[in-house]
Amino acid sequence: MVTPVDAASTLAAYTAGLAPRHRIFLLVCVQGPLEAFRLPELHSVAQLYNIPLSWPAPPDSTRPYVLIGLESEDHARTLANRLISAKHVWELWAQGDSYAAVHDQVKSDAVRPLWEPYASDPSCSWKFTVAGHLRTIPLPQQIATVNTFSFMPFKGPIKLRNPHLEVGVFEEYEWDPLRGQKVREARVALGLSEEKGKGKEKMKVVEEGDPEHTGGLRGVWMGRKICDSSRHLMDKYDLKKRAYIGTTSMEAEVSLLMANQALAAPGKYVYDPFAGTGSMLLTSAEFGAMTFGSDIDGRQLRGKKTSIKHSAAQYGTSKRIVDTFTFDMTQHPFRCGEIFDAIITDPPYGVRAGARRLGREDGAREVEPMILRGREDEGLHHTLHDYVPPSVGWPMEDVISTLVTYALYLLRPGGRLVFFLPTSNADYSDLDVPQVRGLRLVSNSLQDYGKWGRRLITMEKVQEADEEGQRGVESELEGLDRGIRRRREDDEAPAGAAVEGEGASGRDGDVDEGAEGQKRRPGHADFNQRFWAGFDPESKAAQ
Repeated sequence: MVTPVDAASTLAAYTAGLAPRHRIFLLVCVQGPLEAFRLPELHSVAQLYNIPLSWPAPPDSTRPYVLIGLESEDHARTLANRLISAKHVWELWAQGDSYAAVHDQVKSDAVRPLWEPYASDPSCSWKFTVAGHLRTIPLPQQIATVNTFSFMPFKGPIKLRNPHLEVGVFEEYEWDPLRGQKVREARVALGLSEEKGKGKEKMKVVEEGDPEHTGGLRGVWMGRKICDSSRHLMDKYDLKKRAYIGTTSMEAEVSLLMANQALAAPGKYVYDPFAGTGSMLLTSAEFGAMTFGSDIDGRQLRGKKTSIKHSAAQYGTSKRIVDTFTFDMTQHPFRCGEIFDAIITDPPYGVRAGARRLGREDGAREVEPMILRGREDEGLHHTLHDYVPPSVGWPMEDVISTLVTYALYLLRPGGRLVFFLPTSNADYSDLDVPQVRGLRLVSNSLQDYGKWGRRLITMEKVQEADEEGQRGVESELEGLDRGIRRRREDDEAPAGAAVEGEGASGRDGDVDEGAEGQKRRPGHADFNQRFWAGFDPESKAAQ
């Protein structure tokens, strides 16, 4: 049993990193394939609203409960109003590795002032919520848990819907793959049938020793609920309910997370150069940003019976979708830079849809434009109905390196580039992320699919001076045409390949590795071919 003095010292131990005047709040977060996106999203939202954070304990994205230091409840509500990776925000009352430790903390002089005003108020309605991570807690067990806090004499009425006070108790368990077998063996030992029983029978089992309790308790957390997060937006933007989608439409959760990392907000101008069916435009507009999109394939932008404008009307954001245009990114029409506050995009990987740029394959038939009789003053026309300009494949490594310099040209200082980098996990290196002077890497988060993954890369435009005292952006863009490398007669590199320079991918897509300057293929090179080959090393060697 932990004594009250020990409880106070335990409380101080896990709040060592708390900043002055900060209070401890508990984030109940989502676990799964996107858990690595949690901290970058949290830092981005905090930066957007200029909210100072502190970490009472080092954050661990593999655990569902995160302690965070904030100055006030207003800051907690502001964060929650944008967060997607968290479910709720709570004011922390106690935390420990057992209920005994939590009980003693709740009774301590340091914690009693947090709950006693609610308990002594006869008009304050209340309820307890008991939940578990990696464990479903039966209702009788929840009731038994609540009863262990009977020393908190709440005078107000219990109200299960919209109470004035909601107290949460959360149990965290270690992953145990043999738990099912242990439960069955315990039930047999107690002489119980496969039926778990109901009502009083089940309550009696809980009181006498629930066979489902197999140990593995990692921690217990307790606090007062502040508010829910904006995770309800996932249901609003569910692709199954959207008016217009395509095969490459980004899922709602990811597109909302990307919009948060792009710092989308009222007064911001956000651009997607691979807009497709407009998922990133819609979620950025949801957060108040004015959005603009382009794509080389106008048929995706326009749709047939429905289009992006129908989805925008569905969500009430039509006025924040400025427009969408059809053009090749390497032949873009922007004659001046530093236009956008954020560029947020999902480049085509060549799996569901390949990246293409304007061009004609060798030996392809040319369709020459001509002057039409009676319309001479209109210039050249193509005689084919719905003529689509010819295009050629665009290697993934060239797409990424071009996107970086393109963003460097178009972003305002402080603007962000947020994009996905697909890569082979076996061949990935941090050197694969293209770097140029003037773009600072903010975060690199992996969504792991086994042999491959996609990394959400966030970069921010900064004004840095190079060794010659020039602005880093200007020196990096020198020799490029509006952020794009053009093919010259004496240059065999394809249009859109990255300019050679410190930290940037070379013309052939190779990157430097090691002090000896050896060349290697990045993890995203020839990604579509390696994907369909199952990332077989022999297939890679044969390429």
